[in-house]
Amino acid sequence: QVKPAFMASVGYVKKVLVLDCDNTLWGGVLGEEGQDNIEMSDLTFKGKAFQEAQNLILSFQRKGILLALCSKNNAEDVDSVLRDHSDMVLRDEHFVAKKVNWTDKATNLVNMSKELNLGLESFVFVDDSEFEIGLIQKNLPQVLALLVPTDVSSYPSMIRRLEKEFFTLSETR
Repeated sequence: QVKPAFMASVGYVKKVLVLDCDNTLWGGVLGEEGQDNIEMSDLTFKGKAFQEAQNLILSFQRKGILLALCSKNNAEDVDSVLRDHSDMVLRDEHFVAKKVNWTDKATNLVNMSKELNLGLESFVFVDDSEFEIGLIQKNLPQVLALLVPTDVSSYPSMIRRLEKEFFTLSETR
């Protein structure tokens, strides 16, 4: 814990976890499969991994890590999932910013950075698309961009390991 504390003291710390939605918060593509067919229930193998990842992400939020969404989707559809889906662990109130539109994700992250008044170096971005991760790595190299594993069963452990990128002192409820 010395390195994260030192990094925080000199201003080099991750503060915002930015998440895609499709195949990142839930299994499946909302626009193609519809709200009833996306997976995040512990009753299915695939869904269980996404539910566990969401529970871990919620624990980050409770420790003071800021959560945000950046997804190419219809905003109304995502809002409906956040509000109404019975298996959704994360809800609208857990997110400090949302960019759910068809604008490129690099532009959305820059705009989010300005809105939150936080430097891009404090952002971690998680997406299932190699294209989107590549776009962020090329255009915003100061953002830590991570690809959701193709083996969804290893996704929760990836999220668990991500916690070390953030430094927090206390947990809030």
